[in-house]
Amino acid sequence: MRSTMVRQLAARDLLPEAHETNENGRPEALVESYRRLAEVYHQVLSAQSLDTLLERIADTLSDLMPYEALHVYEANEERRELVPVLARSDSHHDAIMQSRPAFGEGITGWAVENRRPVWTNRAHLDPRVVNVPGTPVEPEALITVPLIARGALKGALNIYRLGDDAKFYEHEFELATWFGDAAALAFDNAQVKARLEHLAQTDSLTGLYNHRFFHERLRSELTRASRSHDPVAVLMFDLDDFKRVNDVYGHGAGDQLLLHVSRVALETVRGSDVVCRIGGEEFGVIMPSCDAGDALGLAARLTDRLREGEFEPAGSVTLSIGISQGPHHAMNPRELIACAEAAMMTAKSRGKDQVVLYDDGETERPQPGSARDVRSIAHLKMLQSLAGKLNRLNDVQQIGATIATELRLLIDYHNCRVSLRDGDELRPITFIGDHGAGIGAPADAYTTKVGVGITGRVAETGQSLLVPNALECEFAVKIPGTDELEESLAVVPLRYGSRVTGVIVISKLGLDQFDEDDVRLLEVLAGQASVALENARLYEQQRLEAEAAKEAAEIANALLEASRELATAETPEDVLGRSVEVATRVLGTERAALWIQEEAEPHDLVARASFGYPRDDDPSGRRRYPSSVAHDWLEGSEPFVIEACDIAQIQGADAGEATRIVVAPLKLEHNRVGALTATIGERTLADRQLRLLAGLAHQAKLAIESAEHYMSLERTFVSTVAALANALEAKDDYTASHARWITDMSMLVGRELELDREALKRLELGALFHDIGKIGIPSEILQKPGPLTDEEFEIVKEHPELGEKILAPIDRLEDVRPIVRSCHERWDGLGYPDGKSGTDIPVEARVVLVCDAFHAMVTDRPYRARLPHGEAVRRLLESAGTQFDPTTVEAFVRLYEAGEILPLG
Repeated sequence: MRSTMVRQLAARDLLPEAHETNENGRPEALVESYRRLAEVYHQVLSAQSLDTLLERIADTLSDLMPYEALHVYEANEERRELVPVLARSDSHHDAIMQSRPAFGEGITGWAVENRRPVWTNRAHLDPRVVNVPGTPVEPEALITVPLIARGALKGALNIYRLGDDAKFYEHEFELATWFGDAAALAFDNAQVKARLEHLAQTDSLTGLYNHRFFHERLRSELTRASRSHDPVAVLMFDLDDFKRVNDVYGHGAGDQLLLHVSRVALETVRGSDVVCRIGGEEFGVIMPSCDAGDALGLAARLTDRLREGEFEPAGSVTLSIGISQGPHHAMNPRELIACAEAAMMTAKSRGKDQVVLYDDGETERPQPGSARDVRSIAHLKMLQSLAGKLNRLNDVQQIGATIATELRLLIDYHNCRVSLRDGDELRPITFIGDHGAGIGAPADAYTTKVGVGITGRVAETGQSLLVPNALECEFAVKIPGTDELEESLAVVPLRYGSRVTGVIVISKLGLDQFDEDDVRLLEVLAGQASVALENARLYEQQRLEAEAAKEAAEIANALLEASRELATAETPEDVLGRSVEVATRVLGTERAALWIQEEAEPHDLVARASFGYPRDDDPSGRRRYPSSVAHDWLEGSEPFVIEACDIAQIQGADAGEATRIVVAPLKLEHNRVGALTATIGERTLADRQLRLLAGLAHQAKLAIESAEHYMSLERTFVSTVAALANALEAKDDYTASHARWITDMSMLVGRELELDREALKRLELGALFHDIGKIGIPSEILQKPGPLTDEEFEIVKEHPELGEKILAPIDRLEDVRPIVRSCHERWDGLGYPDGKSGTDIPVEARVVLVCDAFHAMVTDRPYRARLPHGEAVRRLLESAGTQFDPTTVEAFVRLYEAGEILPLG
């Protein structure tokens, strides 16, 4: 309990009004909260690890709003449950981490189900509460915030304080929601990053690791092997006669065969082995802590598994397998792979369905019997080189240019273009080669629809086309501005999974310029290129999302700055005026106005505040619009621009005199509307500025409703004051008129003493109620025509304490009660009821005493006649320093000498 009380006191100290202010007049605690929130957002955007970010958020919240426990959950949408990822708690940590709250279960489940934050200072009494198994039921205050990013539920943030007196404050609830947004963004970034990393290192068809991961993992394994003196085996295998499967049964059957072999490989290797698809029908296995003998054993198991059954419709499947061992054969990843590849090629040259261990002296290379074989080897080298280059790129334009440039080293084409699909359109991202001057830009000339022309046909069917003569192709469509020429084309689709994402087209003048090998080369290249292009697209998407998040953070910072400025306003009208002032500065406009529909009939829309308008054109307090016009224009929720002609029509002015304005509608209580408007002239506002204006309008709405609630409270308070005053008047006519005069005169003296606004407010109420305790004094004593006895005077002396007790139930009069109690204390300490002296007496009570004494001396009483004003002043001066505060007497006398003493009622 002691720890709880310490935290409660610490939290109370962090209230904005409890802190000193900086040079700008802003509460230091509030400024610190914004600064720490900005730091957390900066770390979220800098892509730190999720665990680090969540720990930082928990630490920051612990500093800004001390808590007993904090839990962070990640949402499992598929199972509709919350999984704890962080638990800060002095006890029951294991029970919390083992729990799995369901959506809709308990307060936290309710919050995520309804996507609404919950703040309750009596959580244990809430009917929605469900206790976590293994934890005690105890009094607690709870804030739970559903973590939502880009419209998706990411998890929940729970903050607890324990004990009977535990509670959170409104500013802490708002702070928790801000940090909840940061936690949601951290979850979202981590999930996107994991998804991108997975895509970047896996093969889209088989799900195995890809060429890039194969090289990176082998490099790390060789480094580890060097330190620990362990061997590393590399096994590479190639499907024999895979080309025949594609040619005879189609690429779909080929894909199914690759998937089948992938599954067999995964089922055959050890758990620590790494299986990768390097490209086409070529696979590699990294075997940590294994030598060549282990790899030969795996090769035997793999070939036996494949011989056990046949793959329909191709029949039996055989492999050519090459094995190398590091560091025995090589320590460099590329060299070790080259050794395994050389052994694999030797297996093929020996008749396929072979397993060969690399031997520098005996390993054979396939002897090319034709130019076609030489070209196939060159193709393999080019594809290996290209894969490495593509994996280093993340820009689609650069990837397209690299594909076209590398391809030209092997195939002599006339032009090459790489097109990506965007909906029903195919738009070139790269064009290399010659084109007619009359067709304009290639990006426009070669843009086509899916299903239109040879390129569109390939995109529609997902099947490659070898076109010996484009003039005789039934799918060909002539491009406007080009001549009819005999031209050969090879066209292959870019496929990512089952989707066709684009097309690669090469063309060359003349007939039959390309063959099936060229098409297969393009298909293999397209397989690598499609993954690289998809990764680049996802990278660009993530980059744009990061920019959007950065923009959102900038908007949030601007709105936080605006909130900070609004927090410094002292009165409701100051809040409204500050809102329009901030709007002009943030939007960079000259004029702004805040319009609110009146509650009273006829419910006109009026300008409550304005900034930047000349006096003769200021709409504030002058211009008003009927309710019908207000609702016609302001029923929407998003900001919009009103053109000058429409403004002129509404205002009945000349269109040449009107100017365009941007309007952010407001929805207020009691079905009222309002708007935050700003003049923009001919400017065009960006989406960011419109969102910022919408945020400012929302803050203005909150400020308006807060001001209206404040005024409602003020009216209620004034009614309470009036009721008490009426009760006093009914008791004693003298006391009633006396109190009103004392109040007005005390305010004059207070201003003469230069008391601040809050002190004057206390003085006004203290003077009004300084004799309220006389309600409890018998009427026969108050109205006695002669002097009081000692016993009667002792009874009268009780009225300051009675007055304090009467005011005690009214929270708003808490600061007034000490004044009422001390209005009869003397400067020399001889007063009552507490015998206070000097500056220990509230200054407001000292003012009331001087005014009260003067009024008593110059007023007829049942037991004596009034004194002249001059004599009363002389007696005040005579008693200054004994009965009265000398400074207060001097101020009163200055007013008297200036003729500013109020006439007696």
